[in-house]
Amino acid sequence: MASCAEASAPRWRRLPEARPGQIIDAAFEVFSDQGLGGARLDEIARRAGVSKGTIYLYFSSKEELFRAVVESKVITVIEAAEQDAQRSATSELSAADDLRRTMVRNWEYLRSGTYLAMHRLVHSELHHFPDLMRYYGDEVIERSLRLTASIISRGITRGEFLASEPLATARIISAMLITHAVWHDRRNLYRSSIHASPDVVRDTIIDFALRGLVPPAGGGRSSTQP
Repeated sequence: MASCAEASAPRWRRLPEARPGQIIDAAFEVFSDQGLGGARLDEIARRAGVSKGTIYLYFSSKEELFRAVVESKVITVIEAAEQDAQRSATSELSAADDLRRTMVRNWEYLRSGTYLAMHRLVHSELHHFPDLMRYYGDEVIERSLRLTASIISRGITRGEFLASEPLATARIISAMLITHAVWHDRRNLYRSSIHASPDVVRDTIIDFALRGLVPPAGGGRSSTQP
């Protein structure tokens, strides 16, 4: 059994290897509650169970800490999807099935508390932090769009999808998923969708997207170039 002294020791003393993760988790909570501008390192330190000075051992500023939060909470999800997409590219999976699977996975993440909190934070405050806005745009938004665009491009090359501009099509699909995930989270404000289940909303978006991409039966490949 642990001694009383060990049991009452601060978390950062008992688990030094976990300090960065504890700080990042605490920072995400504080950023979500108080915004990036209003967040204070003292409060982050308190929630993480460390001293304020300990934060500076790992992160030089609040802005660097925000980047670490984005990497931990968002970019790791994108990286896993990118690895999965690389495997799918060499498989027999159709582009339609691959895109459907990607949209399902994206929908689940977009409806998560983690993403919805990050979405509110980014859209309400990040314009006050131009460097962080560019970072989020490059590392989150653009990477996500390129991933979806790569599936669309592969489908066009294989003749499974009608010709289109892949990146523009990816933006349209992303916009539909994000907008409806946010709307469904606030469905008390949108009476038209209040009775629709998340699965129904998701499947409607997927069907709509695929109808615009997959050639009609017997129609063959489109000769129109993007």
